[in-house]
Amino acid sequence: MNEKQDLVCVFKGQPFEAEIVKGRLESEGIPAMIMNNSMSAIFSTYTVMAGPVSVLVNPQDEERAKQLLQEQ
Repeated sequence: MNEKQDLVCVFKGQPFEAEIVKGRLESEGIPAMIMNNSMSAIFSTYTVMAGPVSVLVNPQDEERAKQLLQEQ
């Protein structure tokens, strides 16, 4: 991921869903990362209760990422 540019959200959902989406994007050559606004969710075994997390990609990958996710 290029840290110097703003990342864009292509998915928001539960942590287990976000992991699947991230894996799908990365298998297609699109770098992705998961962001959770609640740091407590990182350390909690109850991450589902912590709320939604986002899958972020570089802006130049946004359109392709969204297209891949719609195909599922």
